[in-house]
Amino acid sequence: MRRIAAGSLLLVLATLGGCKSAPAPLTDADTAAARDMTAAMSTAIGANDVAGVTALYAPDAMMMPPSMPMSKGTDQIRQFFQGMTSVKVNLQLTQQTADGSGDFMYTTGRYHYQAMPPAAGTEDGKYLLVFRRGADAKWKVVAESWSADAPAAPPAAPAKPAAQGRRH
Repeated sequence: MRRIAAGSLLLVLATLGGCKSAPAPLTDADTAAARDMTAAMSTAIGANDVAGVTALYAPDAMMMPPSMPMSKGTDQIRQFFQGMTSVKVNLQLTQQTADGSGDFMYTTGRYHYQAMPPAAGTEDGKYLLVFRRGADAKWKVVAESWSADAPAAPPAAPAKPAAQGRRH
């Protein structure tokens, strides 16, 4: 009898306390949204579209680039990307994983960064993006970090001037 009463009490408390079930798993549409945002990020960065890339981030987002201070909020993230507009780049992001539940999702992947012209240097590495679904049901980046697989390759050395003969 005691066992039944205790079990009933727990059921009543769980009901009154608004016991929540586990967050919903990600859907195919969620992972497709992450893939689409990753592609949009590559395109916007390659086009030096600061407004386009900044629009992918939540107002409270943080970006943690390697060997640099953290950028917090879209104003600082916008400034970071504006500092890159003097260089034309080709950025390829390849999403490898997507996981999460409820209103949070993370993706990992690989990147290939190439400054233009190609002789200006390339870099390969990995990235982590964390997304949060907003009240409008749209996903936004809330955290980002990346790192190179190896130190960046130095730019090609300038051509040496042709040797000139001695004058007597």
